[in-house]
Amino acid sequence: MTDHKLIKETDPILSTPSTAWDWDKDGEAAELSHAMLKIMFENNGIGLAAPQIGISKRILVMGNPTLSFVCVNPEIISADGLSTAQEGCLSFPGLWLNVNRQESITVQYQDVIGRSHQREFKGLQARVFQHELDHLNGISFTSHVGKLSLELASRRRKKLLKKKD
Repeated sequence: MTDHKLIKETDPILSTPSTAWDWDKDGEAAELSHAMLKIMFENNGIGLAAPQIGISKRILVMGNPTLSFVCVNPEIISADGLSTAQEGCLSFPGLWLNVNRQESITVQYQDVIGRSHQREFKGLQARVFQHELDHLNGISFTSHVGKLSLELASRRRKKLLKKKD
């Protein structure tokens, strides 16, 4: 497998909807999902979508080294509640935004060998799933906030990056 890495936030793949994982053409998703989990953990992330490493396929990973999920061709089938919380993104290092998301979601997806699953995610897991699903739909978390909020957060990020230099 090719050595994958995070792409830059300006890459057009991040604003392009991904294509479904095709089990006949693409095979099992184990190799790609392992690479994605490795990249996610190395970058201290809790979620990663395939487009973030330059692959326009509907696969996302989320979790931590103890409990992680690989979701192929994921979709939300029901949602409830709404909450606002601060989110970051591995594709937008240092940028933090307050984003509204559904508090509880029921999802369906396939695992690395194509078996179908349905489960409920709440709280942080629901938030991460929605954030990564947005990536699969060509939507970045920056589109969930107003222009002024994005501008202020971008200024904070610039200051933070200058301090690191």
